[in-house]
Amino acid sequence: MSLGYSGSFTAEKDREFFCDTCGARCTRSINGDLEYGHLIECPHRPSKFSKGTSDSERRYRPEDINGGESA
Repeated sequence: MSLGYSGSFTAEKDREFFCDTCGARCTRSINGDLEYGHLIECPHRPSKFSKGTSDSERRYRPEDINGGESA
């Protein structure tokens, strides 16, 4: 699966992780209330996040994920 992302595919910091649902590398806010990085339409993406211009085609599609494996 290609997310169209050319940055790092590691989650080495304490608050970084790969979402088991959409496969995106995400970061938890300092207080743990928000998780940034989930793909559009991922059920774990905070509903208050509207679609931004940088989101382009990076959408969660269940058929693209292979058992929660990350890229």
